[in-house]
Amino acid sequence: MSQTEFFVHSRNAQLFARAVVPNMPRRTRDGRIAVFVLSHGLLDNIDAPVFRHVQETFNKLSIASVAFDFHGNGCSTGTTSYGNYYNEADDIASIVQYLQTTGIPNSGPAFVLGTLGHSKGASSMMLFAFKHMHMCPPLLINLSGRFWLAREITMRWTKENQRQLRESGKFLWRRYGTKPTKSNGAKIEGTANAKLVREYWISLDDMAERSCTDMSVVQALPLHRCFVLNITGSKDQIVPDDDVWEYDRLMRMAAPNEDRVVTRIVPGAAHFWNKQRELCALDRSLVRWLNDVLPKIGL
Repeated sequence: MSQTEFFVHSRNAQLFARAVVPNMPRRTRDGRIAVFVLSHGLLDNIDAPVFRHVQETFNKLSIASVAFDFHGNGCSTGTTSYGNYYNEADDIASIVQYLQTTGIPNSGPAFVLGTLGHSKGASSMMLFAFKHMHMCPPLLINLSGRFWLAREITMRWTKENQRQLRESGKFLWRRYGTKPTKSNGAKIEGTANAKLVREYWISLDDMAERSCTDMSVVQALPLHRCFVLNITGSKDQIVPDDDVWEYDRLMRMAAPNEDRVVTRIVPGAAHFWNKQRELCALDRSLVRWLNDVLPKIGL
């Protein structure tokens, strides 16, 4: 296995990415390396336990993977916001286009086999597949993605947050990231491992943008040439399971046959997939589905 870190330009930012390539990766008939693109959730980054684990799982299946940090997250430059789902869809498109035209650094030409998104990154992934339909890969994996974006999490905002929103039109929700220090092992600022501490502000405009983002566009995905796996945990307290069932319902209505869309509820799993038993159960779902669909697309 080889691991390479690199940057990809997207709009006005540099996106930090990590490629994991097996020693003997699956290849297309013309020799391109099959690769999955992974997109993280709200204020997360590529070092989230679920992404480290998923990259290991793909490696065991001889599938390369590229995880990356969205604008304003992790080691990427730029800024992020609460309602910027379509901007994140464009970030995914930048990564996919880079891999299709440039290939995987130090490894060679690539074929984007699929995308996997978690939480906010899953919703952004679906919007990528809709907005950039010509780039939509054969496989889409929606991990704990939200459908009803106008619905807020109960008690997400404090009374003080709500007061500031009414009076000032915005509030500072949290500070996120990691200040580079010797104790946390990060390198000095400006290097790949420097995750800067940032402020995350929520504004009325951000909330309106999020609420107006319509995920029913998944009905228009090119389901005649792609397969979708929806996965969520039965103990997810962040995204209710009726969100995943709405994805399932709409895409099944649009799909040419029933095997194009598969939905699985993992018993006992929570939203962040950071416990070993949850990750093992996720592995079983991923491997079972991939073993079924890979022969159908010639891999």
